[in-house]
Amino acid sequence: MLTILCVDSDKQQQTQIQQDLLSSTVVLHLISAKTKKEALGKLLIAKRPIVIILCAQNLSDGDANSFFSLIKDPSIRKIVYTKNPCCNNLISLINEQQIDYFFTLPYKRSILKTLIATQFYLYKLKVEKSTPDTHIPLEKIKKNILNIQKSTSTNLSTFQDRFLDYSLYSDNELSTLVIQSLYKIFKDNDQNQVIRTYAANHFLTKEGEKNNFLWFISKGKVILRKRNSLGKSKDIITMNKGSMVGGMSFISGDNCFSTGVTVVETEVLKVSHNIFYHILQSNVSLLAPFTNLLLRHFNRRLQHSISAELALQESVESLDAAHKQLIQSEKMAVLGQLVAGVAHELNNPISAILRGSDSLSALISVLFSTQKDNAFSKLSFATLQQGLTLIPLSTSELRRRTKTLKEKIKNKNLAKKLVSMHLDETYIPLECGRDLEKSIIILDKFYQVGCILRNNKVCATRIADLVKSLKHYAGQDNPTCKATNIHDGLEETLIIFENKLKNYKVIKEYQILPNIECYPIELEQVWTNIIANAIDATDGKGKLTITTKYCPHQIEPCIQVIIEDDGPGLDEIHAEKIFELNYTTKRKGHFGLGIGLNICSQIVTSHNGHIEVESSLGEFTRFIVTLPISNTKIKSARCTFLSADI
Repeated sequence: MLTILCVDSDKQQQTQIQQDLLSSTVVLHLISAKTKKEALGKLLIAKRPIVIILCAQNLSDGDANSFFSLIKDPSIRKIVYTKNPCCNNLISLINEQQIDYFFTLPYKRSILKTLIATQFYLYKLKVEKSTPDTHIPLEKIKKNILNIQKSTSTNLSTFQDRFLDYSLYSDNELSTLVIQSLYKIFKDNDQNQVIRTYAANHFLTKEGEKNNFLWFISKGKVILRKRNSLGKSKDIITMNKGSMVGGMSFISGDNCFSTGVTVVETEVLKVSHNIFYHILQSNVSLLAPFTNLLLRHFNRRLQHSISAELALQESVESLDAAHKQLIQSEKMAVLGQLVAGVAHELNNPISAILRGSDSLSALISVLFSTQKDNAFSKLSFATLQQGLTLIPLSTSELRRRTKTLKEKIKNKNLAKKLVSMHLDETYIPLECGRDLEKSIIILDKFYQVGCILRNNKVCATRIADLVKSLKHYAGQDNPTCKATNIHDGLEETLIIFENKLKNYKVIKEYQILPNIECYPIELEQVWTNIIANAIDATDGKGKLTITTKYCPHQIEPCIQVIIEDDGPGLDEIHAEKIFELNYTTKRKGHFGLGIGLNICSQIVTSHNGHIEVESSLGEFTRFIVTLPISNTKIKSARCTFLSADI
């Protein structure tokens, strides 16, 4: 017996279908369900195999899509019906081959009976092909429905024409078929003015606005335009005879993606939603070719989008490669500037080493001529060792101890030399007929040798650190961030400039500071640049004041390093531009690339600090560097300098 399952949440419609099928004397077994869940339950407990499922497109607990996706038996024929088709869901069902037929309500009873008979016949063919021994009682279907054996070929052909294979048609042939069919429908009855002719420059669709019509171009030409990011319209594609415009927005209800404008006088079929549903309801034969045309339209749109996406990806990859190459080129350019900066920094310590070497050559010859195994010789070598290791006294301490010693030896210069050598409380043996002055002068030479050797070591270390910094910038080394006493870096920098500062009054006003988290090598580069600039500005003599302050009561506790000279000062214009790249205030004859203070600014900024300048013409120039004590986000300025410029 032929078993049919009818699934519809509308009880009245379900009853109507049952009455129309049972009104004939067909041997049918009908079962019904109101919900998807109930239908699945009846499929499981059915005693007879269910041949056909009639299902409403929308159910109270889902839709035909979700229901048919759960049915695993491929031989069951599946039919969907509805009053108001949801084309998106319908297309999905067709695409996934989950339904065998679709019709709209209301229907004619005779058409429903023919449909059921045709579907049963197709079921019979499929089952018998897969299971040859299976016998299905086709003869029990009564003649008042359909004499299937006599008209099978005709009806099956009609069914295929209605729904099945249009893949043999080209795009142009298929669109021509649909348009000609529409013309036949509205040729003698076009009360809604579906067939229309527009002059050039008429808007069919407008980008960003709702579209309630489906446009078929029968003659003429339409161009689609799209606004770019600047709001300027660009032509994207030309639609000719046979094309369909507005399909996506018409079906989905979304706003139009593009604007459609007629290029020449154009004849179109303007189909509204109501007319569209009426056509599908009254002309079932149009459903298959139209659905196929719509699917092709969306498929071409998708293919175009995919091609555009692939082209865009290739462009992005190409741009990314070009960007990386540009970054590398820019990095090398910045690296060149940094190399020039390193050369600028190396100039001072290298000059100190060269001058020290000359002095050392002259002093050693004197020292060798005076050496004997006696107390003075031992003190001389001890003094040389002190020169190698002792940190110079602060200005105030040097003055205090010199004043005390002067009362004993009555000679300020000799007293100052002895204090500098830390020999103010040491007995000076007088041997070989030398008096105190000659002995102190010789000891001072030993001390100078030690100091020169110490300076050479400090300078060489400084050069090594600079090279290490450059290697880090080039990705070959990693400097370490650590808690550091800022005074150590200031003292090391002053040692480098000890020769150049001999004619300066260096005043150090240090407060007790906590250690700060920093890259000490980078900060030494800051002190070196500022002090070197001060020396150049004051022509090798004057006063240099270095002050440190602890500011614990700020929002974020910090320290300040203030370096001030008594040089000619800066006007407001120079002061505003002094940290800019390639800007220099150096006079002729002074080496200056205009990148030193820019690098200083980058270094201080990378430490989450800031640097500022205060100046008064003819009086002073003061650099104030403020640095936080705790710095969890600190990063090397070499990378910052690169990223800031790139």
